[in-house]
Amino acid sequence: MEDQHILQNSQATARERYIRHGQNYGETNRMAEISKTYGSSILFRRWGATIFDFIFFIIGYICFFISVIQVTDRWLLPLAIASRCILIIAFFCYYLLLEGYTGYTLGKFVFRIKVVNGEGNPPGFLKSLIRTLLRLIDTNPLLMGSLPAGISVLVTASRQRIGDLAAGTYVVKVRDLEPISKKAMRWSLFIFFTAMVILGASFVNAIFVLANSYESNEAPVSKQEQSYVSRDGRFQISAPLDWSTDPDWEGKADIAIFNPYIQKSVIVRSNSKEKLGNVTRQYYTKKIQNNITKEFNLSTVGPSSNTTIQGYPATQFTIKGQKDVDRYVTHVAIIETENNFYQIIGYTPASKYSRLKKELHDITYSFREVRP
Repeated sequence: MEDQHILQNSQATARERYIRHGQNYGETNRMAEISKTYGSSILFRRWGATIFDFIFFIIGYICFFISVIQVTDRWLLPLAIASRCILIIAFFCYYLLLEGYTGYTLGKFVFRIKVVNGEGNPPGFLKSLIRTLLRLIDTNPLLMGSLPAGISVLVTASRQRIGDLAAGTYVVKVRDLEPISKKAMRWSLFIFFTAMVILGASFVNAIFVLANSYESNEAPVSKQEQSYVSRDGRFQISAPLDWSTDPDWEGKADIAIFNPYIQKSVIVRSNSKEKLGNVTRQYYTKKIQNNITKEFNLSTVGPSSNTTIQGYPATQFTIKGQKDVDRYVTHVAIIETENNFYQIIGYTPASKYSRLKKELHDITYSFREVRP
């Protein structure tokens, strides 16, 4: 016990000597010597900071995703690709610039550790660039859970991960560094709280968007749309600009549209009451249900509900089933006018229906007869 106490005191004394006097004691690399005095606790601080930063990015990306959906009202494939590119660039610049010029990330600021060069200063652009590039390998939470970095920190004398070894940098406890100037402290605090405010505002906005998404709407939301008219010019529907005519249904439906980026489509068919023998809407609805269920396996017809669409009496229901290996939800509206019955049928994968049902609802409610 006495020997251990003497060892701890000698490590503390060495640390204080390097902090106060640096190279006056003949050392060419102060931070390396300080890092050698650390035990495994520095690993847990570094790991905690990495997880903190990772969670920060995940929350930020989710909020960004929801905000984009609010603005564009859809998640196009190009937009999805662009958002991921933005995320990668933001992730790269976050570490490159913050660590390079302040030594901190938000996680390191919280866990009171700092990236420095051998003299205890922020590492600068070039060293930070090397660290950041290698971070994609040794501290990536999605790649072996940052295991390469953890092993490297444990086995190296100066507690360095692979990126530190390549860049000649060290991660040290803030308490072991010389006090920074008030200007530098204010700058670090400004960066930290600005990021927190941006994240907080994005989070509040995302909550607001999600809360409003559960409000029921009896009419389509006003947004940029285009109209699709039936081949005989008798009726039309409207859909957002990212929808287009579906060539696969040409000749099989009066109107057929789909979104080329997301699996969703709508078709409209009409039947003359006179040709059907003036059947009731209830009879016609049952016939349509039977016809659609023949297309699917394990079909389940949901309850029907009566409503009005553009002043016309209508019946709505859903059918859940499986076609080939995919599960689908089919949203159907049967509209009765003076001379005709209309089927408006929307298809979407079951996994996406909860997110897309409002859009299908809006397209359905845009139906109107141009002429009887």
